[in-house]
Amino acid sequence: MWVLCSAGGLLGSLVPVAMLAGAPAAAVSVQVGPGQTLSQIAVNNGTTVSALAAANGIADPNLVLAGATLLIPAGSGGTAAAASTQTTTIVVAAGDNLTGIAARYGTTVAELVALNGITDPNNIEAGSRLLVGGPVPAPAGGTVTEAAASTGAGLPAQVLAHPDRVQLQPVFQQWAGTFGVPVSLLEAMCWWESGWQSGVVSSTGAVGIGQLEPYTVSSLRISLGDPTLDPTIPSNNIEMSAALLHDLLVQSGGSESVALASYYQGFTSVSQSGMFASTTQYVQGILSSVAGFS
Repeated sequence: MWVLCSAGGLLGSLVPVAMLAGAPAAAVSVQVGPGQTLSQIAVNNGTTVSALAAANGIADPNLVLAGATLLIPAGSGGTAAAASTQTTTIVVAAGDNLTGIAARYGTTVAELVALNGITDPNNIEAGSRLLVGGPVPAPAGGTVTEAAASTGAGLPAQVLAHPDRVQLQPVFQQWAGTFGVPVSLLEAMCWWESGWQSGVVSSTGAVGIGQLEPYTVSSLRISLGDPTLDPTIPSNNIEMSAALLHDLLVQSGGSESVALASYYQGFTSVSQSGMFASTTQYVQGILSSVAGFS
């Protein structure tokens, strides 16, 4: 379940900036991204929904169009505010509430509500994704830089034989933590898929560390709200692989076997036809190697 859009979604239209009468000369502009609402844009740019609506002649703040250009009112922070605000997508874990999430990420419940268009702050669903502003907590063991100093801990010998691949361990830790999936399961799955090699391309066009098919990449770019994700970039590929594994774990009711089988064979196919012999071998191979990873 996604909670990134307000009730009005992305329908409607905006008057082009050049046609807006009386636009402040000192104002800067931003482009509406996929899934963004006026609440999110206001938080990111240090302004308010009402100020954005007034500056852009928007009659209904719930109706904005992805790709449209908005003027940010002068004096509201503009690009400086946007540059200082880091926005990250997190996955709500079982038992989480907005108060705990706000404390963990150094933000407020009010900001989370505004950023995500949440109508009931007391009702958030485990497995849903939230945008949070501010720095992301470091992976277990400290910041990514600190973790890099101790990479290799808990990795099998076949990984340690490739120092360049060992350096990916903090990246796996980061994205596994972000999406709430077991890091050892993500690491083992991607090792089975590619040997942690970003340049691997399969005969079907699957790319990189998690061997992501082109249609899967397209779908994940939409669901993650980031059209720039590049499967040839190790961190992007691992991010998308972790997101997909998370979604499959949710769909399978937490079954690692079914989630892995679905990653390989497709969830619908597994649900309708069961695991193929090659899928069973794939699942057993990964699960048997999980204990050797961090």
